Amino acid sequence: MNDIKMHVCPTCGGTLIVNIERQMYECPYCGVSFDYDYFREESVLGIAAQALKNKEFTSADRAYDFLLEKEPDNFEALRGKALVSMNITKIDDISSLDLFPKLNYKAAYKEIDRAIGSSKPQDQEYFTVMKDIVDAGHGYVDEKAQLEKQKAERRKALISLSEVVHERDTICIYSSAKIRPKKAVILTIVCYIVCCLLVFFGYKYATRNPYSKAEDLSRYETKQTEASEGKSYGLYNNSNDLDAFAEYYSNYKDYQEALEREEQRKINYDEWERNHPQSVYSLICVLGVATVFFAVIVFILFMWGRHLNTLIAKMRAITDEQADKIKKHEDNMAELKGKVSQGYNRLCELHPVSED
Repeated sequence: MNDIKMHVCPTCGGTLIVNIERQMYECPYCGVSFDYDYFREESVLGIAAQALKNKEFTSADRAYDFLLEKEPDNFEALRGKALVSMNITKIDDISSLDLFPKLNYKAAYKEIDRAIGSSKPQDQEYFTVMKDIVDAGHGYVDEKAQLEKQKAERRKALISLSEVVHERDTICIYSSAKIRPKKAVILTIVCYIVCCLLVFFGYKYATRNPYSKAEDLSRYETKQTEASEGKSYGLYNNSNDLDAFAEYYSNYKDYQEALEREEQRKINYDEWERNHPQSVYSLICVLGVATVFFAVIVFILFMWGRHLNTLIAKMRAITDEQADKIKKHEDNMAELKGKVSQGYNRLCELHPVSED
């Protein structure tokens, strides 16, 4: 094969100089030297392949460019350039889905399109399939990003839905899964009856006559009876009798004062009753006000529960729609994953890996 006349260092890109004495090419920039055989076509492919294997992508890229200037439709060089643009060392790496999130798609598409346009007709299908694989991988990455976004949005929606359901359930008057409509009505009626009883007893307590409790006169009467049994006023002669008489008189005086207080209480009782007449109408008015107040509260709770139920229905519809989107993204990812696998298998059929 003829010597290639272009002498450029594949490592740093500098122009090589000829050392006639050593019969070698030397790079005055990086100090690397090459023999003349290095710049033969087979040697360039070997050097490029070795550089690619060692992940020396810059050197491999320059070596492939060096070869493509002489032979623009060289399959190995075109494929090597495509691999370099994807920062992978072998065609097997294109079957891994981990490649695509970090892939520079602009550079990859540029080299693959160049390969499709420059390759021989029998090699064009290979690079077309390679582009289809990159397209599928690109779509897979987009679908995965959309899937994660949808999952995050659905998690937030489910948390909000749970909070609204809990708020609705705490109202109780608007039926939930735990409180059926019939039970809710019964609970409302029971609460109303309890409310009416509390209002009734509260009304009776607030309107009670403060003079209704009579004074207990029996204790004075008992003492008077005990002190006067078998004795009269003229029989108190000794000191003991005088003490008994004094006690009798004291009790008698307390008794008279108690009688006066009781008489005054009765007068006050009758006067208070005249000044504070009670009627069933007043009680009905109080119960009516309590009923209206209770009904307003129940109506507000009912309407708020109804609003929450409507909101819950909308939020559940949103979460169901998000679940459908998640399922669609998962299905698309599975389909694209299958395309990557099928495309790689097709590449292996066109150019078996063992022959690479």
